[in-house]
Amino acid sequence: MNRFYHSKSISINETIVMDNFSAHHALKVMRIRSNDQLILFNGDGLDYKGKVVSISKGQVKILIKSKKNIDSESNLKVILLQAITSSDKMDFIIQKTTELGVSEIQPIICERSIVKIKNDKIEKKLLHWNQVSIAACEQCGRAKIPIIHKPENITKYLEKITKSEKDIKIILSPQATKSLDNIISSSNIDQNIKVLIGPEGDFTEKELNFSLGKGFLPIKIGPRILRTETAPISILSILQYKYGDIV
Repeated sequence: MNRFYHSKSISINETIVMDNFSAHHALKVMRIRSNDQLILFNGDGLDYKGKVVSISKGQVKILIKSKKNIDSESNLKVILLQAITSSDKMDFIIQKTTELGVSEIQPIICERSIVKIKNDKIEKKLLHWNQVSIAACEQCGRAKIPIIHKPENITKYLEKITKSEKDIKIILSPQATKSLDNIISSSNIDQNIKVLIGPEGDFTEKELNFSLGKGFLPIKIGPRILRTETAPISILSILQYKYGDIV
């Protein structure tokens, strides 16, 4: 059954009007018709089953019949600190890490970042990234939407991290000598896990040393150097398999 995002509150026995974006997708892509059954979600952890009661001039009205708690969230809270890359790659990263259960995504700007987003374009870009994540939730069955923060300079972001912070912080490095098993155990998987991924040109020495000074631990997940769009998918998959809900 098709799932669509609705940005407002949803109640049983209520007739609601679908958001314009979702209505357009439902009509033009999924080709829904009157009396079709579908599911709406708004990020509160529930799926709401309803029926299309009317379609008029692109407006779709849904009568909500029932609701169901969706237990699709991982026990791991992974916060991805991802260096901004090209639009297609960034969309791919957001889509796939949403499917893999990421909790939050913090886009970061590094000295060697190829893409620089102008201040007047940030809100538009953030809206687009959220739409990419919502579409991934629609497809994969998540009823909670990952938080995507505004882009931030890596140095300014790291400056806010204190020594008392108890989050597990890792950075991927093919030169590292430690693995995940040396850092994460069953006793601390309830902590946030921050994963720092660099840009195509890698971190500068200054950025790397600063992150290490803030408690980020370099780990090795293989002998090969991964692309910036491959690394987050690989580490999320491994984390979920070893400590999360991928079996």
